[in-house]
Parts: sequence; structure tokens; C-alpha cells
Amino acid sequence: MKKHSKEQVEATANAIMNHFIPKDQNEEQFSFHFTIPPASNYKANYQKDAKGNWFLFDYGVDENV
Repeated sequence: MKKHSKEQVEATANAIMNHFIPKDQNEEQFSFHFTIPPASNYKANYQKDAKGNWFLFDYGVDENV
């Protein structure tokens, strides 16, 4: 598996995160799995800040996929 830079992973996660935002506005966190081709799997974890904006607070390689 190719090692991607922090910037590449964050940019990819941020580009697709809108598809995973919970419909329940009371939710404070969400996560999702994604792949950077050809076969690098990651899990992104988002949290809501005090103003209600979502931000990426953690990500990691997902070896379970």
C-alpha cells in the first residue's frame, strides 16, 4: 500500500465528507471509510465544533477493508 501524505488524505476526506454528514443535527461526530486508488484504505473521523462546523479531527489507515 502506498503511503499518502497527510495533506492528500485530508484533502480527499474533506472533498467527500459532505456525503456522510449525519441528517440528525444533534450528532456531534461521524466517521467514514474511503479509498485512495488503487488500494489505500482510510477511516476519517469528524467532529462538530462550537459553531456547528465539521472538522477532521483524526484519520488512519484502515486495514480491515
